[in-house]
Amino acid sequence: MKYHNTIFRQLLTFIPRNRFQATVDRHQGDRRIRTLSCWDQFVTLLFGQLSGRISLRDLVLSFNSKGSHHYHLGTKAIKRSSLSDANNKRPVAVFTETFFYLLQKVRNHLPSGIATEIVRLIDSTTISLNLEQFKWAKFRSTKSGIKLHVVYDPNAQIPVFYSMMQAKVNDRKALTFLPIMLGTTYVVDRAYNDYKWYHDLTKQNSTFVGRMKSSARYTVLKSNTPKGDGIISDEIIRLSSPTAQRGCPISLRRICFLREEDNKILVFISNDLKRPAIEIADLYKQRWQIELFFKWVKQNLKVKKFLGRSENAIKIQILVAMIAYLLIKLTQLTGNLNPSLQVLSQIIQIAEIYASLSPSGRSYAAIA
Repeated sequence: MKYHNTIFRQLLTFIPRNRFQATVDRHQGDRRIRTLSCWDQFVTLLFGQLSGRISLRDLVLSFNSKGSHHYHLGTKAIKRSSLSDANNKRPVAVFTETFFYLLQKVRNHLPSGIATEIVRLIDSTTISLNLEQFKWAKFRSTKSGIKLHVVYDPNAQIPVFYSMMQAKVNDRKALTFLPIMLGTTYVVDRAYNDYKWYHDLTKQNSTFVGRMKSSARYTVLKSNTPKGDGIISDEIIRLSSPTAQRGCPISLRRICFLREEDNKILVFISNDLKRPAIEIADLYKQRWQIELFFKWVKQNLKVKKFLGRSENAIKIQILVAMIAYLLIKLTQLTGNLNPSLQVLSQIIQIAEIYASLSPSGRSYAAIA
């Protein structure tokens, strides 16, 4: 019987095998490997993400049960011990490069002129871990965890950069790993309040919108007339504490905004002295999109239960989860599909990722 491509195989076509192997060779991922290659490891972990496997045993049994498809995927049956060892020892950089390769592909398929202004949202989410099993990630007396810091494009609805750190590391330290793009507007939460970083952005002609700490000391230079629904005050200020003056010796904007849904007063800080106050408040509202992204990842991908206990294994699993997100996004973009990512991910799982595609290769449209 003629072999028909599968959903899983079509997803993997976004990652050329020779390109992936070149990355593996560069980082010596397959050095002294006799059985399970990095490709075998990657395909198995990706299968686990897309099919909703809940444990290492469950993943291996399910993957091996589809042996008739292994040849067409360029892989073979695997052993649980081999996969566990690979997750603990293989270079994380192999999966990091694959993530950024796919990210560039996604960006190349985005509609031209998707936005007139470059806006980036920065936030983090904590992935909780069992303290008894993950003592290396302890950050409270009763908890362990790691933080995923993400730079998110709200217009394209994709993460454009990420950094993983232990949860005990202050959010502000993550800023040193995040790239700064000229002429970009960054929207951050109060946890990223760093005056020196604010000044660095200003020197590079970038804009920021953040939450101002209630303990911040400042001097009002000018009061503007409040304009726009919810705007209580609009002031030009200078930070007055010695540390803040050294870190950010420039004029800034302080805007008080009354949020209608809960009557909470939010105080924004920005280096944008010209934009209408209501537009600055609207920029901060976009942070909700990155919260939705974190919620989607935790609901649809496997980042709550882990297949290994080492830091290396956890980083690889989260990276493969992010790769799975980009593959679903690419499917949506290249197939001109209407369903949301939520619906697409459910369709892929319900239809079984090993379901055959139609000979025309247009099964995604049929499924959707």
